[in-house]
Amino acid sequence: MSKVIDVLYQSNDYYAPITGVSMTSLMENNRDFGEINFFLLNDQISNVNIEKIKYCCEQYGRNLVIVETDAILTRLRDDLGVTPYKGTYTTYFKLFSFKDLPITTDRILQLDGDTIINGSLSPLCEIDLSGYIMAATYDCILNEYKSLIDIPLTDKYYNCGVLLINQPEWIRANCEERIAHHLKHTRTRYFTVDQDVLNVLFRDKTKYLDITYNLNSGFYVYGVNESFNIYGLSPEYYTTNEEVATACENPVINHCMGAMTGRPWEEDSIHPQNDLFDRYLKISPWNGTDKLKVKRAPLFRLQRALYKTLPHGIYSTLHRLMLTRFLKDMNKSVQKR
Repeated sequence: MSKVIDVLYQSNDYYAPITGVSMTSLMENNRDFGEINFFLLNDQISNVNIEKIKYCCEQYGRNLVIVETDAILTRLRDDLGVTPYKGTYTTYFKLFSFKDLPITTDRILQLDGDTIINGSLSPLCEIDLSGYIMAATYDCILNEYKSLIDIPLTDKYYNCGVLLINQPEWIRANCEERIAHHLKHTRTRYFTVDQDVLNVLFRDKTKYLDITYNLNSGFYVYGVNESFNIYGLSPEYYTTNEEVATACENPVINHCMGAMTGRPWEEDSIHPQNDLFDRYLKISPWNGTDKLKVKRAPLFRLQRALYKTLPHGIYSTLHRLMLTRFLKDMNKSVQKR
C-alpha cells in the first residue's frame, strides 16, 4: 500500500517564502510517498507567492489545498476577543482548523514554516496515537516559565512547531470548543500563544514524539550541555543529554529557532543552519531572492557580541539570567493587554 501523509502549514505573506522552502525540503526528501496532501492556511498571502507554492507542489506531483481563514479570524477577533501576536493572528489559525480539514488519513502533521525536513517522515505514519490527542516533542524553554502559566515544574511541556494531530480524537475530545472557551473565559493571551494553550489544556493527552522530528536549533547555537544549563532542563521532564546529542547528528526535522545569531533567511544571519536552509532555497521557486533585512535592536547586538567573544559556559549562565527576566516581563505584559 502506498504511503499517504496529510500536512498542514499556516502562513502570512512575510513567511510564505520561508514556508515554501520548508515544503520544498519535505517533498525533496519524501519522494517515496504515494500521496502528500498539503493544506495551507492562508493569511493574506500574495498571489505571487501562492502561485510559487502551487508551482512547487506541481513539480513534485503533490496536492495543495489553499484554506481561507476569514471565518477563523472573525471568530478569534470578534467573538473570543483574542489580540494579535506580533501584529497577526496566523499562529492561532491551526487551533480552529484541525477539526474540519478533509484529510484522507486519521492524522495531520502540522509544521511551522521555520522547519527544514531533511529526512523521511514515513515513521510518523506508523505511530500509534490511540488514546492521544496529539504527539509532540518536549520544548526547549526555560523550565521556570511553566510556573508562570500554572503548569507544575516537573510536568512535560511540548513544542507545537511540529504536531502530529489525531483528528478523530481531536474531534471526540471537543478540543476546538475547549480552546475557545478557555480563550474567552479563562485567559486570552499567553507569551507563546497557541503553544501555551495546548499545553495548559492537553499536555496529559499528548504523546512524546522523538526529538529527531523537532530538533531545536538552539542546541547547535549554544551546545547541548550549555542548553540544558540555560533552560534548567532535566531528564525528569525533558529528554536526556545523550538523546539530544544523538539527534543533533542528523535530525529529520530541524526547527530553525531564533537567537542572537539571526535566522537562515535573514541577510546578516550567523545561524548554524544557514547552509541547510540555502540548500533547499536553491531548488525552490524563491531561488535568487534576497535574504530579509531585519532591523536589530541594541540588546540583540549586545547579545551577539557577547556570544561571539565569551566562552560558551560563561555566556550560557549570562543568557539564562537575561532569559529569566525577559520571560517574566513578557508574561506580565501580555496579561495586561
